[in-house]
Amino acid sequence: MRSPRRLRLAEFQTEAAVRLSPRERDALRRIHPGLRMEPTPGWTDRYNLTPDQHIGLVALPSLTLEIRPKIPVSSVLFLISYSCDAVRWQERQADLEDADDIVDMVAILLARAVERATRRGLLTGYHSTEEPLRAPRGKILFAEHVRRRLAIAPPIDVQHDEFTADVLENQILLAALTTLGRAPLRSRAAQRELQRALRAFGGVSHVRFAPHAVPDIAFNRLNRHYEPAIMLASLVLRSASVDLGSGSTRGGAFLLDMNRAFEAFVRAALRHALNLPQRDFPDRVPHFRLDDAERVVLKPDLCLRKSGHILWVGDAKYKSLAAGDHRNSDIYQVLAYTIALGLRSGTLIYAAAGASHTNDYVVSRAGKRLRVFAIDLSAAPARLLAQIRTIVDRDIVSSAKAGAVSPAP
Repeated sequence: MRSPRRLRLAEFQTEAAVRLSPRERDALRRIHPGLRMEPTPGWTDRYNLTPDQHIGLVALPSLTLEIRPKIPVSSVLFLISYSCDAVRWQERQADLEDADDIVDMVAILLARAVERATRRGLLTGYHSTEEPLRAPRGKILFAEHVRRRLAIAPPIDVQHDEFTADVLENQILLAALTTLGRAPLRSRAAQRELQRALRAFGGVSHVRFAPHAVPDIAFNRLNRHYEPAIMLASLVLRSASVDLGSGSTRGGAFLLDMNRAFEAFVRAALRHALNLPQRDFPDRVPHFRLDDAERVVLKPDLCLRKSGHILWVGDAKYKSLAAGDHRNSDIYQVLAYTIALGLRSGTLIYAAAGASHTNDYVVSRAGKRLRVFAIDLSAAPARLLAQIRTIVDRDIVSSAKAGAVSPAP
C-alpha cells in the first residue's frame, strides 16, 4: 500500500491551491469542521485551506494533515503540562524544548505522567459484580434467582464486591494511551514510551469514551496522585476522534483546542500566583444573568471568589492582536460582566505571539475600567509566568481590595 502523503499547515494561515480528491475533501469537512476550505479560483480539484485554533493531526487513508501552532511547539507543551500539572517542567525541559511534532510530544508527556502515577502500582478499588455461581458469595439475588432459574440451584445468582484494578481512573488512562498509540506517530521515542506505560494495565478493561462524554473524576486522598495523569488523559480523549489512525475510510483526528488550552493555563497560573485553592479561583465559574428577567446568561472564563462575593472577573482570548488593539465584542462582553456583578473593573487576557503589552479603557459614564493584557506565549516559561505575576500585581490584587457591590450568584 502507498503511504499517505503528508501536508503541513500553520494555525490561522492559508495554504493555497491544495489538491484534494472529492473523498478527501468530504472527509476533511466532516472530521475537522473548523478547517475553512474554499475552492481555488481556476481549479476544480484544488482548495485554499485555513486552519482555526485547533492544532494536531487529521489522518485519512491517503492524507495526513498536520496543523502546527502559531507559537513554538515547546510553548504549547508548557501550557498543557502546566495547566494539567503533568510534568515538572524544569526537570524535563531539556529533552522537550526541541519538540517538533505536537502529537508525539503529548504522547511522551502522557506516558511519563502515567508512569509517575502508577509507580507504586495501579490504583485499586471495589467493583460490584453480579454473576451465577455454584456456591453463595456476597449477597444472594433471590428475585433474580427465582425469575431466571425458578429457584433451582446451582447455579445461584449473587452480587459481590471484587477488589480490582479495573476502576474508572485506570480505564481513562488506558483509553488515552491506546488512543495515542493508534495515531501516526513519527517518533520512535514516543512509541517506545507509550508501550512501556501500557505494560502496567494488564487486567484493565478497554473502554471507549466519546470526546463529549469523558467522565469527571472526584479526587481524594486515595487517588490524588493520579490527578495530573487523569487531567492530561482527559484532554487527550476530548481531543481525539474514535477512529484516529485506524486506517478506515472514515479517518480520524487528534486536535487540541488552543482556546481551551490557553484558558486552562491562564486559570492555573493565576491561581498558583495568588496561592489560592480551587474553591476561591474555580475551574467552573458560576453563570449569572445580565437582565432583570434573567434571560441573558453570562459565562466568564475566570473569577476570584471570596466570602460569597466575586471580587474579580476576566476572560482569556486566544487571539492574535496588534499592540494596543482589541476586539470590540470582547470589550462589550467584559463590560457586561462588570455591570451584572457590580464590579469597578474587568479584565481581558489575550494570547500574543510577540511582545506583551497592556491597555486600559475607561468607561466613565458607567464608572468602569476595562484592562487588556496581551501575554507573549513564545516567551520562555520563567518569563511567561512573570507576565502572569504582573497581571496579579497590577490588576487582580487591587481589584480584590476594591471589593464587589453585589454577592456572587
